[in-house]
Amino acid sequence: MAEEKNIANIDEEDLTEKAQYLLKYGVLGLILLALLCAGIMYFIHSGKSTMTVYDAKVESQMVGVKSKAAGKVTEILVEDGDHVEAGQVVAKMAVNVTEEDIKQLEQTVELSEKNLEQLKHGQTVTVPTYDVGTSGYNPAAQQNLASAAARMQRMNELFEMGAISAVKRDEAAAEYAAAQAAASQSAAPSPSYRTMTQPTDPKIIEQAELQLQQAKAALNNARQDSQATDIVAPVAGTLYYTDIKEDSEVKPGQTIVRIGDAGSIWLEARLTPEQMEKVRLGQFASYEIEGRELSGTVQEILGTEEEKDDSAQNTEPRESVANEDDRRVVKISIPSDLSFNLKPGVKAAVKFALDS
Repeated sequence: MAEEKNIANIDEEDLTEKAQYLLKYGVLGLILLALLCAGIMYFIHSGKSTMTVYDAKVESQMVGVKSKAAGKVTEILVEDGDHVEAGQVVAKMAVNVTEEDIKQLEQTVELSEKNLEQLKHGQTVTVPTYDVGTSGYNPAAQQNLASAAARMQRMNELFEMGAISAVKRDEAAAEYAAAQAAASQSAAPSPSYRTMTQPTDPKIIEQAELQLQQAKAALNNARQDSQATDIVAPVAGTLYYTDIKEDSEVKPGQTIVRIGDAGSIWLEARLTPEQMEKVRLGQFASYEIEGRELSGTVQEILGTEEEKDDSAQNTEPRESVANEDDRRVVKISIPSDLSFNLKPGVKAAVKFALDS
């Protein structure tokens, strides 16, 4: 029994020693294997070559800040090249809309509303009538006279509003005179008179409704223009002057300043045909801008400068640069979460990672 117990103890000691040996050198082996893998990855990564292009600069979508009304620029509140935020007032102007203009437009709206209301109630006219038994009585001539009288009255109203020319008014007056002459020839010498209301032609009512809508629209536009004294930046970015200066007269929709949109920026590098053979879409690239290391990928490969302008889809055109050496433009992404303001036009050198 003692011998069996000694043998069991010896076996347990051997197993313990083996387990300790495996644990000690197994962990060491795993560490060596990890270091070997890291070395291989480093060798592979460091073995990749790069291509450096020095002709690169930051570009952005250009947004025009336009005037909403005609007037004069009285003050420009920012300097050329300043960073502005969306909603910031960048200039002020004095618009050409006056209080007298607005009052006249308000009167036009009021007259148009009254005119439409009258037309909807019909037109009231006074016409001569004759006894049916009177010799020579002509009912058709009397009806024509009533219609001509209503038309002449309507044309006079429109002429006073400025909606028709004097020629149209005179034509209606001539028609009434002719109808009156025809009615007097066929009527009895002593007519009686009566007042009657005729429904207005639906087309005339439709025209009056359109005139009222136009009058209201003109008034609303004038009121908005009178408030358009502040020129506001629609986006955040870098502001650039145009030819517009203080005291310049501007028209509605005219560009006062331009902004390089900070929310739509990229890096453009110009490559020779030989360099282009080593670049593809999605390729990794690193670059330094104003002392900061950044990286991105190739987003777009353009051809001529004209194609570059078309692809940018700018709201404001950019000047085309001569492409005498047949170089092509490559657009590289810029991180969107930058902690600093990046201005268009900043130069950069780009390193493209090349496949081994």
